[in-house]
Amino acid sequence: MKKKLSVGILLSVIVVSLPFGSGKIVRAETPAASTVSFLYFNDGHEINPVVDKLGTRGGVARLKTLIESVKGDKIVAFGGDLGGGTLFGGIFKGFPMVEAFNRFPIDVANFGQHDFDAGSANTLELIKASNFTWISSNLIGKDGKSFGHVPSYQVYEKQGIRIGVIGLTSAMQTTTQDEDVKQSDVIESAKTVVDQLKREQHPDLIVALTQEPVQDDKLLMQAIPDIRVVFTEEEAEEKSFVYDVDGAAKRYIFSPQGNMGSIIRLNIGKGTDGQLTLAHEIMKVDETVKEDEALAGLAKEYQTKLDDELGKTIAHSDSDLPYGDNHESRFKETAIGNFISDAYRDYYQTDVAFANGGGIRASAGQGNFTLKDAKSILPFNNKIVVAEVTGDMLLSALENSVAAVDKLAGGFLQVSGMSYTYNPGKTVGQRIEQATVNGKPINKGQKYRAALSNYMYTGGDKYTMFGNAKTVVGASEALTDFELLIAYAKKLETISSKVEGRIQVNGFADVTSDHWAQKDVYSISSKGIMNGIDDARFAPNQSITRSEFTGYLAKGLGLEQQTITDESGLTGMEPKDVLTREEMAVVMKYIYETKTGKQLEALASTPFEDDNLIADEARAAVSGLTARGLLNGRMPTMFAPKAYATRAEIAHIIMNLISL
Repeated sequence: MKKKLSVGILLSVIVVSLPFGSGKIVRAETPAASTVSFLYFNDGHEINPVVDKLGTRGGVARLKTLIESVKGDKIVAFGGDLGGGTLFGGIFKGFPMVEAFNRFPIDVANFGQHDFDAGSANTLELIKASNFTWISSNLIGKDGKSFGHVPSYQVYEKQGIRIGVIGLTSAMQTTTQDEDVKQSDVIESAKTVVDQLKREQHPDLIVALTQEPVQDDKLLMQAIPDIRVVFTEEEAEEKSFVYDVDGAAKRYIFSPQGNMGSIIRLNIGKGTDGQLTLAHEIMKVDETVKEDEALAGLAKEYQTKLDDELGKTIAHSDSDLPYGDNHESRFKETAIGNFISDAYRDYYQTDVAFANGGGIRASAGQGNFTLKDAKSILPFNNKIVVAEVTGDMLLSALENSVAAVDKLAGGFLQVSGMSYTYNPGKTVGQRIEQATVNGKPINKGQKYRAALSNYMYTGGDKYTMFGNAKTVVGASEALTDFELLIAYAKKLETISSKVEGRIQVNGFADVTSDHWAQKDVYSISSKGIMNGIDDARFAPNQSITRSEFTGYLAKGLGLEQQTITDESGLTGMEPKDVLTREEMAVVMKYIYETKTGKQLEALASTPFEDDNLIADEARAAVSGLTARGLLNGRMPTMFAPKAYATRAEIAHIIMNLISL
């Protein structure tokens, strides 16, 4: 069967009044068209398509085909991150991606923090190798000028429309730190550049390419109304996102899929009345897109080089070393975390060593352990330094480690030479309940030698407590994490790392002190009614089946599960299907009336704006239970009757029913 190009779904058309006048500008010579297409993608870590449980996406060969399928005037923009963050990026440091992008061609590129993973000197070489223009509105070089002396903005005029583009990068603390590049405040820098852009070029439309979270993008657009469109970094690997920021003004934030999984296409036209018309669509870069033969060949060449370089066996592992399908290395002890931190401590013979969970990026299987395994696990080339730190610094580091475990923050510490217990149910800063070094409680005033990444040592992931520590082995003389892991694997010959009890979780890492259902979750767990899904997680947002729900009710209220099913309104429904919120309410009504012996008074309607979506047989239950304070909406004004009930919601309502 002949495959067709996947060109996405047209999402909306918007009208934006022109805010600016005309001015002198360098014009791009392209064929005439009724509109100008602005094509945006980012997260270029892999030259080949990524194939995993989420499907197939990305790859430069398919990307080029899609870009060429867009006819007429167009501007092609890359949002950043081609120089690191994965095995491929760590080995080749971004140059294959630049080589590929030079063949598209691309017009403009913004920096992502991973473009500095190999150091700013490498980034400067990437700029030199690029046939396209890099821009930055807030990264400053050592000389106080724009990093690499790249432009702070670009302006393109096509079809009589002047489009100004600025570039903003945040989170530079999460990459290699050096004095040759500094991050200026994003909003203040943007204000300065936008004012300059308006004054010098009078654009019709200002577009920002950003590398920051969407919440920060919203603050940016709030602070600078002249920015009409933001193309930002990826939020997910499996889908793209479009945000209408402030309704009537029709200002948008676009976030494509990770690993170049989609292209956001913004079509810009100009009417005779001087207004811009904007329309956008999402173009999926998946297996339905035919590969450009030349670029597919280039990608294959680099894959062969990668395989040849990294296919050598350096040790044998007697068991699997999983990173964790649920990012376990970011909230609990893992065998792979022990292996890595042990490698650091063994090489430098320190008292303790840390490995931040966010730096661990892959698992290793049982059997031959290769250079490729080592590089996949630690792709960032972080330097592992040695410092003399106090016990007080260690305790502060541990508290920082567990401050955001519910968010799977990358700063969670895997450790060697020490152990600790934390309670996520306690407030931030007071979660460490026990901590030892070599079996003895940490002495706040004692000095310890610690091996850790220079990234953490210089303040990355909020590890600011080492400012007064004494440097023993600095970054200029330190080896990389990858090199230390290889050295340790070769020394061991057989890797036998296991979970040993170095880290204990006293509670649920995903139900912390500020979780809305914390009290109910911990209460229902202590009663043995609902347990965690493993030794460290409750999974508060996970759905449950009808059978699980009635089982929890039976256990908590001393009733027969089958009786609940038969008499509550679930008879005839598939027990293994997921429970909805309106079904939850119907069963709650039955439990209330059975336990209290009182009829639940039904109101004519519920107080929720989506009342019309609630099934007739459930409306009485929702209205009556809500009036008695036994049931809440998913949001203040919405009940979300068809949404799946979550484990946290079930814990909450069961504890409410028990208290009747």
